[in-house]
Amino acid sequence: MHNHVCHVITTLGAGGAEQYVVQLSNSLKTAGICVSVVAGEPHDLGERLMPDIHVETIKLHPGNSRSSLKYMVLIFPAIKRLVDYFRRERITVVHTHLAASALPAWIAAKMCGIPVIHSKMHTGSIRSGFEYLLFITRLHLILVNRFLAFTRYSEREVRECWRVPASRISVSSIGVDTFRYAPNPVVRAEARSRFGISVDDRVLLVVARLHPEKCVELAVRAACALNDDRYVLLVVGDGEERGRLEQLASDLPGNHRIHFLGIMKDTAPIYALSDILLQTTRCPNMGTVVLEAMASGMPVLIAYRDDDEYRMAKDTFDDVDAGEIAKATPEDIAITVKEMFYNETHLTAQRQAARAYAESRHSRRSVYPAMTDIYALLNDTSEH
Repeated sequence: MHNHVCHVITTLGAGGAEQYVVQLSNSLKTAGICVSVVAGEPHDLGERLMPDIHVETIKLHPGNSRSSLKYMVLIFPAIKRLVDYFRRERITVVHTHLAASALPAWIAAKMCGIPVIHSKMHTGSIRSGFEYLLFITRLHLILVNRFLAFTRYSEREVRECWRVPASRISVSSIGVDTFRYAPNPVVRAEARSRFGISVDDRVLLVVARLHPEKCVELAVRAACALNDDRYVLLVVGDGEERGRLEQLASDLPGNHRIHFLGIMKDTAPIYALSDILLQTTRCPNMGTVVLEAMASGMPVLIAYRDDDEYRMAKDTFDDVDAGEIAKATPEDIAITVKEMFYNETHLTAQRQAARAYAESRHSRRSVYPAMTDIYALLNDTSEH
C-alpha cells in the first residue's frame, strides 16, 4: 500500500523539534516508508537528512517578528502551495510539530482529505499568543485527527488544556540513539585528557541554546556558588546570551572553572566525560539533551521554579531514580550537587538507572518503528 508521510515544521534550524524530525524521517526512510519534509528557512539540519528525502521549502510563519498581519499575508499562499504539494506527491499522512507552522498544514490536509497528527513538543500549556489563539478556538479538534505527546505531563496538558479526548492521544518519545550515547570508560578517559580534565575533576554539563528561556545564568551562578576548583562547568551551545554569560563568569567572585565550548557537532565525548547534566531551562521536559545524557549514564539535576515545574521534573524521571530535583537558586543547586557527589554509591546507582531507563523506554530502535503503527492507524481510520 502506498504510504507517504510528510513532516511539516517551521524551519530546519538547530533545535530539539527539528532534530526529532530529521532523525524520525531518516528512520522511516530506512524502514521503506516514503517520507518528505516541508519547512521554511533556515535548513541548517537539512544536510543530516538522507539524500533521497525531499525538502520542500515553503515559508509558513513570519519568524522572529511574530506579526499577525504578516502571518495572515503568508497563510493563504502557503495553504495553496501545500495543497498542490500534498496532491502532487500523494501524501497519505501529514505530521505537524510546531504550532507556528501547523495551521496552514492542517487546513491544506483537510482540503485534501489527508489525516493529520500533531506533536506536542513542549511542556507548558501555552507557549505564545499565537498558540493561545489557535487552541482557544478549538480548531485543532476539527482539523487534527491524532495528537502525539512525549511525556505523561504533556499528555495531561493535551487532555486538560487542549480538551482532546484520551482516545485521540498517543504517547511516544523523541527517542535516543542508545548505541552512540553509551557509557564507555575508554572514551571517557580519552575525552577528559583531550579537554584537560583530570580523573578527579567533577564535571557539570549544560547543553542548550544560550537564550534567556534556557536560564543558563543559573548554572553559571551555581558553579560559582560551589566555590571549589574540583568542579568544572562545561557549557555547550551558542546564542544571543553567550557574551553576557562569559562576562558574568569572569566577573563573579569565587573559585570556579567554567568553559564555554560553543556548538559541537559531536557531543558524545562531552557526555562521556561529564558527571551530571544541569537542566535549568524553564518548563523542563524530556528533550533530546536529557535523553542523550541519560543514555550516556549521566544523572540529571533539574531546577524548578514552581509547583508545575516540579511536576514536570518528576514526570521526566517517571518514578526512576535517575537524578535529582532542586529549587532554581544557585545555592540550592550547589548544595544538591555536593550531596550527589558525597554519596558516591547512590550516584553510581543513578548512573546505572539513567542508562537502563533510556535503553528500556526511549531507545530509537523501539520508539521509531512504533510510529509506523500510529501512521497506519491514521490511514486505516481515514479510509473508513
